[in-house]
Amino acid sequence: MGLDWAALEQGLHRVALQKTVAIMAEHPGHSFYGLALHGVPTEEDGELILPVLALNSQQALARDLSDDVDDDDDEDEDDWTEEEGGDYRPPPLDGSDPEDDDGDDEDEDSDEDDDDPEDADEDDGDGFYSRRWDPTEWHWSAVPLVDDAAAGVWERAFAAEVQAEGWEATAQRYYELMIRVIKDLRQELVATKGVELVCFVADDDHAERLLKASLSPHQLAQHFPELV
Repeated sequence: MGLDWAALEQGLHRVALQKTVAIMAEHPGHSFYGLALHGVPTEEDGELILPVLALNSQQALARDLSDDVDDDDDEDEDDWTEEEGGDYRPPPLDGSDPEDDDGDDEDEDSDEDDDDPEDADEDDGDGFYSRRWDPTEWHWSAVPLVDDAAAGVWERAFAAEVQAEGWEATAQRYYELMIRVIKDLRQELVATKGVELVCFVADDDHAERLLKASLSPHQLAQHFPELV
């Protein structure tokens, strides 16, 4: 007997919905904006496993970003602390290297590369590649959908399916299933909770392709116009 794909789809949908509703109920003052399923390997040498649920709100994002700024400030203060027994000189205000008064063309080129505006565009703001849309950086970033025992049962079923049908065919069918789950979750949350989240399947190797498959054309144009 092969993997019961229907049971898997129904189970993922049911549990992901329950977990999402529970988290939202625990934080009634939060404006939730994103939901993702992620954590499934996409390399052929990786074992297929169940995804984890990620969820984030505007308030949680703002708080986490604020915490990061505070951490950076603490690190800056540490830079000004003289090491015991050392000959400490505070860095000059012009940003030059006190150990190299003559400068270094190679270092300047390196600094220019680090400050590449194109890199900044990818990392900052609200675009798809910003922290706002990275499920691994969300406040609720890895909510398990089943316990370890149940996860083990499904992983063995995945392994048997891969052996019978091949890794590529099994992985493709699995990702198509997760996309259906995500779309159903979005529709059900709209119908039952009156909230429309940006729901998508995420991974590093096929990020944009999976996003476009997960969202409605309206959501894609509204939230990620750079990808339309």
